[in-house]
Amino acid sequence: MSGAVPTFDPRGTRYDQSTFLGRLAHFREMTDPRTLLTTPEELRRCRSLLESHAQGKAKGASDQELWEAKRVTDAIVHPVTGDEMFLPGRMSAFVPVNTIPTAGMLLAKTTGQTIFWQWLNQSVNVMVNYVNRSGAAVDTAQVAQAYGLAVGVSCGIAVGARKLIQSGGPGIKRLGIAVPYMAVVSAGAANVGFTRLPEMQHGVPIAARDGTQLGVSKAAAQSAVINTVLSRNLLLPIAPMLFPPLAMAAISAAVSLGPLAAAAAETCLVAGSIYGALPMAIAVFPQEMVIPVASLEPEFQNRKNKKGELITEVLCNKGL
Repeated sequence: MSGAVPTFDPRGTRYDQSTFLGRLAHFREMTDPRTLLTTPEELRRCRSLLESHAQGKAKGASDQELWEAKRVTDAIVHPVTGDEMFLPGRMSAFVPVNTIPTAGMLLAKTTGQTIFWQWLNQSVNVMVNYVNRSGAAVDTAQVAQAYGLAVGVSCGIAVGARKLIQSGGPGIKRLGIAVPYMAVVSAGAANVGFTRLPEMQHGVPIAARDGTQLGVSKAAAQSAVINTVLSRNLLLPIAPMLFPPLAMAAISAAVSLGPLAAAAAETCLVAGSIYGALPMAIAVFPQEMVIPVASLEPEFQNRKNKKGELITEVLCNKGL
C-alpha cells in the first residue's frame, strides 16, 4: 500500500478494491476523523484542483496531489448533490459521534437510561443514513418509518432482554453483556431493511464489466442489503459493544476505579474499538459487488455485452 502512487483516476480509488487490504486502506481514509479539521479554503483548493484536472488544465499536478485532493473532497462533499455534507453525519465523524451513545448503552443501569441511550443511538443512525444517502432526493416518510421502527425494536429488545436476564439464574445473568449488542444489531438490521425496502421491491441497477447497462434486479438488491446488514449491523458492533465490558472486567479486577474513572476508561475503550472496527467491518465486502448471472432473474440469463460476448457476472453498488 505504501509503494508507487498509481495513476490518478477521477472515477476510481487509489487502492485495489478486489482485495480486503485494498478496501481496508480505502475505508480508513474515508473514516479518518482528521478530515473534520479541513478548512473551507483547503476544500476549495482541492475541488478547484480536481475541476482543473477534469478540464485538462492541471498538467503540473502530481498523482499524489490529485489523489489527496480527491480523498479530502470525497470525505466532505456528497457525490450526487455536490453539497458539503452535514459534519456530524460524515463517515469521518462516525467515531466521535457514535462513541457517546455506545458508551451510554453499555453504562445504562435503569430502564429509563436504557431507553434514552437506545433512542439517541438510533437518532444518530438515521442522521448518518440521511447524510450518506445514495441519491439527491429522499423519501422523508420512509426515513421516519425506518426511524420509528428502529427505535421501537432497539428499546423493546434492550428493555425486554434486560428484564428477562435480571429475573434469570446466574448462568442467564452472565448474558447481560450481550443485551446492548443484540438490541443494536436487531434495530440496525430493521433500519437498513426498512429503509432499503424499495430497492428490494423494485430492484437496483446492474451492469456488465464493460459498462453495458442491463436494467434493475431485485435479486441483486437483496444481496446488497444482506451484505450491508452483515458488515455494518452484525460485524461492526461486535468490538465496541462486547470488547469494552470484557476489558473493563479485567481492569476492575486488577485496579480499583471510581465511577468517573470507570466511565472515562470505558468511553475510551469504546472509541478505540469503533475506530479499529469500522473500516474493517465495511471492508469485508467490496463496495461494487460482483454477482454471478446464474443467481439473477431469468431475464438476465444469456445476455451479451458490447462485444457480443456472453455475460457471466454483473456489477452492482452495495451501498454503505
